[in-house]
Amino acid sequence: MSGHRPFRELTQHFTPEDWEWIAARKAEMLAAMEPAHHYLAGNVLVHGDNLQVLKELPDECVDLIYLDPPFNSNHFYVAAFRDKGRVEAQMRDIWRWNVETENTFQRFPHGKLLDCLRGIRLQAGDKSPMAAYAVFMAGRLAELHRVLKPTGSIYLHCDPHANAYLRILLDTVFGAANFRNEIIWCYSGGGQPKKDFPRKHDTIFRYSKTKTYLFNKERVRIPYDSDYKATVFTGDDTRAPGKTYKPNPKGKVVEDWWRNIPRPYGEEIVGYPTQKPLALLDRIIEASSDPGEMVLDPFCGCGTAADAAAELGRKYLGIDISGVAVRVMQQRLESRGKGFVPKVYGLDWSDFNWEHFEERALMPRGQAADGVPGWAWAEDKIAALLNAVPNQQKTGDGGVDARYFGAIDIDRNEGIIIPMQVKMHRNAIGRPELDNLLGAQTAMQNRGLHAPMSIMVSLYPPPQSLRVFAAEQGRVTLNTRDGGRQEYPKMQVLSVQEMLQHAERPVLPPVDPRSLVGDTQDKMLVR
Repeated sequence: MSGHRPFRELTQHFTPEDWEWIAARKAEMLAAMEPAHHYLAGNVLVHGDNLQVLKELPDECVDLIYLDPPFNSNHFYVAAFRDKGRVEAQMRDIWRWNVETENTFQRFPHGKLLDCLRGIRLQAGDKSPMAAYAVFMAGRLAELHRVLKPTGSIYLHCDPHANAYLRILLDTVFGAANFRNEIIWCYSGGGQPKKDFPRKHDTIFRYSKTKTYLFNKERVRIPYDSDYKATVFTGDDTRAPGKTYKPNPKGKVVEDWWRNIPRPYGEEIVGYPTQKPLALLDRIIEASSDPGEMVLDPFCGCGTAADAAAELGRKYLGIDISGVAVRVMQQRLESRGKGFVPKVYGLDWSDFNWEHFEERALMPRGQAADGVPGWAWAEDKIAALLNAVPNQQKTGDGGVDARYFGAIDIDRNEGIIIPMQVKMHRNAIGRPELDNLLGAQTAMQNRGLHAPMSIMVSLYPPPQSLRVFAAEQGRVTLNTRDGGRQEYPKMQVLSVQEMLQHAERPVLPPVDPRSLVGDTQDKMLVR
């Protein structure tokens, strides 16, 4: 009686060259397949809430997931994306139990995940920041499990702030039997606490979705340490004298503690607060995916995972809620060349629905899942859509909610700054708001900044009298990149409703790409 031979038996004599050939043919087939969703076409960045984006994806559609989520560190991380003028952007890692958190918790279906959250609430505090953080992560981990292929793996990068709770959530969602490794990434650096050992490591939890997961340790061998070679391969180890081991010419197998990968430094740094090194992502992607497969990073920050995936011949899908972060990623990847250039979603007005935007812009803090009031959310969203940099300070900002950096003559390092004010409320704006904006523009000019224009954005269409007032401010003539001259309105007043429903747009000079990543644009990641 004949039967099929087990897969492991068939492949046990395959050489590394055999596996490389199989991976190449697999990549060719994947490239020829029609994606099940436009986000899966390859080399895609999406600006938005990753929970909502993940819900759009079909089941079992990605091969590898890497995520470096917020850690409940109770900090605002600040990154300077422009060295001159100190324009900054923030990454919020502060959590509060609010109305939306309670509603989200109440909507969790009965089962192990809800039981897990109840346990965390009992241990960490019923309405504690950690409980709120666990609710935030639980729904996203459930969606990540759904979109991961049966042969896929997930690597979750975290630090001591929440790794114990994340491990419990991962065991619940992916199953304790599918836990593969607790990887310790060790690094060095400054900072010496007075009464504690210096904290110089992160944790990376590795889980598979099933027992039939892809893993190739041969791709990630590293050189032997000199001490290791001196003992193991010379017979000097007193525990096992006279050994006859021979070193593998490709190096040793990587253990679950990684100490040979330093934090980003030098030319690799792009100015993002939680940037991870490319070498770290190279190792993860090589070990747990094949060329042509899809790598998903739902908290992609400055795009290291996407960069590494493209370099290694994989497709990438990156998601981030920060418009500035997505612009940084876009520029970073575009600067690397043709095979890296992304298709970007969520940073164009056509990606938004007016009714949904209006509802979120008017939402009070207590109803927002992220605890961000609607007006603050809208400020950042509008800044991203207009390629401006949102102001770090949300109150007492001197009448400036965002700044648009326009390019006049990049070769001569000339540019302009356009102050922008965003008013997101039901009442119509009036002359006092425009007077304040003009005052802020004048103050910038008095400080020696080239600020010849200003923009006011309201939620609803402004009164006609304000449009007349804006037109009365006249026009300004600016240089163009090609050496010509072009006129622009000195003041523009627009509404989100008109921009979404009638495609009205402000008239702006080309954006200066250096405004989002500072001087790092000129030294972008050459490996």
